[in-house]
Amino acid sequence: MITSPYRSPDAPTVVLDTDVGYDLDDALTFWIAAVLRIANLVVITTDETEHDQRAQLAGAILDSFARPEVPVIAGRRLPGADTRFLMDPLPRAAQPVRTDVVDYVSALCEKSTHPIIWVGIGPTSNLADVLSARPELAKRIKLTMMGGWLDHYRRPDLASHNPRLDPAAFRLVMAAAHQPRLVLSTHCNVDELAITPTSNLYSWLTMPEAPADYALITENASRWFDHRARRAPDAVPSSWLNDPLTFAAAIDDDDLLVKFRTEKVRIEADARMYRDPHGHPIQVSTHVDYTGFLTWLSTILPLTPIER
Repeated sequence: MITSPYRSPDAPTVVLDTDVGYDLDDALTFWIAAVLRIANLVVITTDETEHDQRAQLAGAILDSFARPEVPVIAGRRLPGADTRFLMDPLPRAAQPVRTDVVDYVSALCEKSTHPIIWVGIGPTSNLADVLSARPELAKRIKLTMMGGWLDHYRRPDLASHNPRLDPAAFRLVMAAAHQPRLVLSTHCNVDELAITPTSNLYSWLTMPEAPADYALITENASRWFDHRARRAPDAVPSSWLNDPLTFAAAIDDDDLLVKFRTEKVRIEADARMYRDPHGHPIQVSTHVDYTGFLTWLSTILPLTPIER
């Protein structure tokens, strides 16, 4: 489906724009990218903490998967980011962390013969900075982002997580990006994509014989479930495979797993979206092949029952 073209040295560059270190699904996306051996992978952190801890964590995870060559750039800091980081203290990455997001992305766009595949699995602050400084790069960047909703969401009084953390950046990017695509929260926060402490994936990670390479993933999972349990003690703590689904959609050149259509959308100051014939055209998800996605993902992650 989506493996071989991205393993080639001349394949398109894939940028993970991530707030890793909070919800588990970002770390799982790192796992998938590592297993697929995405050749030209770049990680840019968003909602970065005061001491660039997300970038340090990203580098440490990449080191654990034997991908120390992957560039990691610490991106924009946002208010309250330290409260949304669960992995302190953590090991430091082997490589120094860069902070030159705009210059680095500009250089990527200028030297690449392909569009940059931008996987937005956090707030859009970094891409907003790039497009504000270099608006002519919009057609060189192919954005697929997780977030937004139109018809229903578990909190109709709020925009979904990624857009609402930096509403101004979200509005700017949706207006300035070239044919941006949103994998809507409507299609992500569903039972089919739920991971809980009783899921096979977490059982595998926490086995005594689980490989040490996955220790940071396991720690992120445990801390996330503990965090969710404290916030909602009467509910089963969960993560959803939202970011892995968005990553799959971004590198699925045939659009087999997620279908999109163009909607004209008005985005309010709080980042909530509404259909509007005078709004910006945005490609939004309309259907997800959950069975196909989970079948593909089970070839990478241990989703199926463990054989003892």
